[in-house]
Amino acid sequence: MDADDLLDYIERRMQMRHVYQPLLIRSLLDSGNVATIRQLALEILAEDEGQIRTYEKRIKVMPLPVLRKHGIVSSDRDGVVRLNVGKLSFEDRARLRAACERRIGEFLAARGISTWDYSLLELNPVPDTIRYRVLKRDRRCVLCGEDGSEYRLEVDHIVPRSKGGSNDLENLQTLCRRCNGGKSNLDAADLRQP
Repeated sequence: MDADDLLDYIERRMQMRHVYQPLLIRSLLDSGNVATIRQLALEILAEDEGQIRTYEKRIKVMPLPVLRKHGIVSSDRDGVVRLNVGKLSFEDRARLRAACERRIGEFLAARGISTWDYSLLELNPVPDTIRYRVLKRDRRCVLCGEDGSEYRLEVDHIVPRSKGGSNDLENLQTLCRRCNGGKSNLDAADLRQP
């Protein structure tokens, strides 16, 4: 394949259900045509505005307030965060960074993969055929009525998987990303009922 063939695929033949294909091609072009799956995943993550907003909220709720309370950081209304430390030498930065890495390692060693469980629940994803049936049945968020034009529609487990819920059709309902994030695994509310 030459550059013209690839351009033809991108401009004419690429059928897109999501933004992943051009993101991967762009990332591979930027990395000299070769990258690991992990590198590509990190590139996609950097573009995922929903994930970025989730982590912005998480940072604002905690750990930012805790670090501010201890005088470690300061922040302003524009969202700029500053580490409250004087000028650091290269050695100081390396020593402090190594201490952070050590603490992260200790935490992960103690907690294991459960540290990230809230984002790794897709270990047993809803099969595509079942997902299709739920979305076709409900057609919109059963809580707020969102039709998917502003927030992505997701398939929610009525009884959360973390509490033993299954991928059976009767345990699934359609929620928009916002409502599903709010419900999380807090309860087993069947929101399809009036």
